[in-house]
Amino acid sequence: MSWESVASRECLSRSASHQLSATALLGSPDGSRHPLDLYEFAEEDYRHHNGSGSGHYHNGRSGTGLWECLVGCRHRLDQQLARRRVEQGLKLYRAHKQQAAVRKWRGALKNIRQRDDKFTLLGYLYQAYMDWGKYRDSIDFGHRQLCISEELDSPNMRAEAYLNLARAHERLGALDRALSYARHSLCNECDQCATAGLVHLTVARVHLELAGFCKALEAFQRAHKIAQSIQDPSLELQVYVGLSELFCRLQDADKSAIYAGKAYDLSRSLQLGDLNSRHHRAALLQMATALRKKGELGDAHDYCSEATRLSLVSGDQASYARSIRIMGDIYRKKSDINLLVRTVRSRLSRIYGSLGDEEQRQHHERLAAAMEEDLELRCGGCGKPFGLEADSLEALPCSHILHASCAYDILKRRDKKKKRLCPDCHKSVSSRLYLHCEDPHGINALNHSSLSLASLRASSLATLEDCHATSSV
Repeated sequence: MSWESVASRECLSRSASHQLSATALLGSPDGSRHPLDLYEFAEEDYRHHNGSGSGHYHNGRSGTGLWECLVGCRHRLDQQLARRRVEQGLKLYRAHKQQAAVRKWRGALKNIRQRDDKFTLLGYLYQAYMDWGKYRDSIDFGHRQLCISEELDSPNMRAEAYLNLARAHERLGALDRALSYARHSLCNECDQCATAGLVHLTVARVHLELAGFCKALEAFQRAHKIAQSIQDPSLELQVYVGLSELFCRLQDADKSAIYAGKAYDLSRSLQLGDLNSRHHRAALLQMATALRKKGELGDAHDYCSEATRLSLVSGDQASYARSIRIMGDIYRKKSDINLLVRTVRSRLSRIYGSLGDEEQRQHHERLAAAMEEDLELRCGGCGKPFGLEADSLEALPCSHILHASCAYDILKRRDKKKKRLCPDCHKSVSSRLYLHCEDPHGINALNHSSLSLASLRASSLATLEDCHATSSV
């Protein structure tokens, strides 16, 4: 006997109402119900349309209920997969695999249906793009969070969305707009919570950029009070970093270093977990800034180097850019000191020469020459130093600096057998596109030569061509 005949007999032996059940064609071996019958809407459809008098209509409704059941199962499965992707993205992000984490989150964002979950996921994406320095993309995520908070009419979500918008605009330099968003956030949040503390912190940073030091200090104090009341070490750390920056701008290097030290100690506490957190990097950079102001360039260099390394590992472009700027300040300060020492040695050699002390003159002259060699302040064309007095200089495409007259002589050579080479690195500088001046003696402080700009552009292009290593930032 075929399955078709068995099914047809069973179907004919049952009443019309049983023909509406999708599982009536094949009963379970133990007599239990099929798992699809557990969904309430299928039974509700059955009860609602039972006895309406149209068998064809009933069969259509049964098929629709089954389809809705399958669609509901698919949606539930998609939600579970989306939540799993979000969790996987968090693990990847904590492992400093930001690109993979963002791909997971973006994939989950397409399937997630719950507005609360979508709001949280948008917050993760916002922070990831903030760490990358892509503030305009972060603003887009903040606006999407704001739309969800308006749909749900949630004051807490609205406060967080306004806070995210304020932080992103503050980083972009839109300070007035950042203040406006911060005020909106405070209107939707309680006074003693982490979000309110972060809002006061953002307001303080904005006033700090506007040179409103008293208003900034007041906002920092409010944020610090909230941090202590709710026992939030990360918020307290950020307050100390801000206070250190405030006193650093007011030229109080000692107090700036004290607050930077407090922030650094908090960043190393076990409460914050990962030592490569953004708070730890911020504390390292603030320590470097404070120590540079105090003149402790060696320690400042160590802190800044560690912050640069951690920024590269974590892919934090904003911290990486700031660490490079601070490192430049440190090296410039070192160079300024070395330049001052070299100037002092040169003048001492002249003084001892005029006094007739040949031994001391030669001693200081040797020290000045050694300093010039270290700083590369000697022209490769004529062998004479530069930088002591007002002079006209030019930069070759290889980034070496010569006297303008020496660079002009090299670039104007017409002997085809003899290549135009840099006297320092012996690289070819044969291109005529870099030369735009005809009179080497007509270059002075008032008439700037276009050779410098062209050669600097060529230098940057050559550097990009020679550089094959790329960073992870």
